[in-house]
Amino acid sequence: MEAVEHTKTAAEIEDCLLGLAAGFGFTGLFGGIVPTRPAPLAELRSRILFQRFPGQWLDRYSRKGYVFRDPIIQHLFHERAPFRWHEGYESCPQRSNVRLIEGEAAEFGLRDGYVVPISTIDGEIVSLSFGGPETLPVSADLSILNFAASYALGQHLHRIATWRHVNSNLTAREWDCLLWAGEGKTNWEISAILGISKSTVTKHIMAAREKLGAVSKAHAIAMAIRTKLLR
Repeated sequence: MEAVEHTKTAAEIEDCLLGLAAGFGFTGLFGGIVPTRPAPLAELRSRILFQRFPGQWLDRYSRKGYVFRDPIIQHLFHERAPFRWHEGYESCPQRSNVRLIEGEAAEFGLRDGYVVPISTIDGEIVSLSFGGPETLPVSADLSILNFAASYALGQHLHRIATWRHVNSNLTAREWDCLLWAGEGKTNWEISAILGISKSTVTKHIMAAREKLGAVSKAHAIAMAIRTKLLR
């Protein structure tokens, strides 16, 4: 937990969690705010908090609109305790969706996994999902992973909430662009993630920079990182 507390970015939190999760055979993780209704792809992407699943799988998942066919997402609508992927698959009445998601995820090295959900004070569901190429032993004790994931999610959400409060004059889109810039993404990469044009990203980052009183994009990011509020 001390290692998570000393992190400054989402990528550093991911490294801490994956270091722990590797002991259970997990090789990737994905976390975000769970959508409860259909939404534009750009909005769905803006809900992502952590991303260490294979990029090609996420591209296919997003492009084909799998989110509301995913048995794991459906299971999260009524399950607030941590669960293994097979529990989500087994509880899904749409067997065609199970075959689709379980089968295609396995093609990208995600054969089994574990999900840790938490509920926010705003009533939203946030979850962190670990995945890997091997089937988990039934006897595996994942309680330490549950605790670490819950702590990391809470820590990260607190930082985001604090940063948003301090910089409440930023629009949601300006905030999203600055966050992804802080992760080292180029304006072109941010435009692909958020589903907007590169010029629009440039405009949002410039507006955020001016509101923060920063002389450059790098300065705006540095201001946030120094206070440990930018992921």
